[in-house]
Amino acid sequence: MEWNRLFKSVIITVILLSSIVTAAEEKRPAALGSPEPAPTAEVNEAQFPYIGEITGADLNVRSGPGTNYYSCGRISAPARVVVVGQTFSWSQILPPPGSFSWIYKQYVDTDINNPDVGIVNGNSVRVYAGADDRDAMVSDSVQIGLDKGQKVRILGAAVGDYYKISPPEGATLWTSSQYIKFIRKADEIDITVPKSPADARPEVLMEQLGGEGGKIELYYDLAKQVEDEKTKPPAEQNFSKIRAELNALVADANSGKAGEYAKYLLKDVERCELAKDSAELLESQKAELQNKLTEIEEGHKETVENLPQASKYAVVGIFKQSVVYEDRPTGNKRFLIVDANDIPLCYAEAIGEAANIDFEDYFGSKVGLVGEISSDPLSSSALVKFTEIERLEEAAEKK
Repeated sequence: MEWNRLFKSVIITVILLSSIVTAAEEKRPAALGSPEPAPTAEVNEAQFPYIGEITGADLNVRSGPGTNYYSCGRISAPARVVVVGQTFSWSQILPPPGSFSWIYKQYVDTDINNPDVGIVNGNSVRVYAGADDRDAMVSDSVQIGLDKGQKVRILGAAVGDYYKISPPEGATLWTSSQYIKFIRKADEIDITVPKSPADARPEVLMEQLGGEGGKIELYYDLAKQVEDEKTKPPAEQNFSKIRAELNALVADANSGKAGEYAKYLLKDVERCELAKDSAELLESQKAELQNKLTEIEEGHKETVENLPQASKYAVVGIFKQSVVYEDRPTGNKRFLIVDANDIPLCYAEAIGEAANIDFEDYFGSKVGLVGEISSDPLSSSALVKFTEIERLEEAAEKK
């Protein structure tokens, strides 16, 4: 009986000890094995990924989507982040500058000649979200699983059984969506978007918007300034300051892709400036042409004003008696109009009140006849029946 009681006591003790060990083991992060699935994000494919601006102060950046996850740091306005997903009121972001992760050092090989770079030697090796005020042993939020051959950047000496590393590709953190303002869509400059829904890990090409990311934001700001300048009339456009900043970005050895994109934007600026110069030259030429046309018009006007008003005359020529019709017995008298070379132009016949004029003083003078021209039924020449006669020039013999 005593033996049975002793046996039962041992069994109970073993069970209790096993429970305690199991509980402690659950609190310690595993080094291997597939990470537990992350909460399903309510991703709007038309929206994510995007650049967001923090609008609050001392905003917690957490290891998961909820206040029950530990804080990995804080972030304040006007910092910008790359938002890759959302779960309820929590936004999934790429780790901001200063973030770090933990990895079990047993599964990382190092090179004495290059101690900052580690190579993963196992498969599905877990990476945990790091926090300054939390030991690696109790940092239990899995960010990603790495496979053999993948590289990590080691940040200093090992801490116990763990290496502190830069967040690797695919690692994310979380913060409240309430304090993030949409700025613009992210593109290949910021991150490489997963090619399929099954690939849930975006490849990070920069550490959020610090370092090279700040240059990217400068590039986008300059690109917007260029577009704003284009909307102005050519005469008001001024790209000098923008061009100087773009040249500085291109010359910056640390600008990365921002510098490459700035080169193309500079070419666009050069085209705009060339178009502006061409427009100004065209306007100058148009003004010069208009001045010339005005001068020509004024000169023509002056010339016309100095000319006899021949347009109101049916014919202009020297007024002479007609030998053919001089002794005409009936009807109105006819006269002959000749040019300066004494070549006949037409016959002329006074009608109406003009028929009563004494034409003696007009003979041999250059005159203008007001009337109508018609064919002469009595000859093959034209006939002007005039109602008015004006002397335009005295006869040479009378001067």
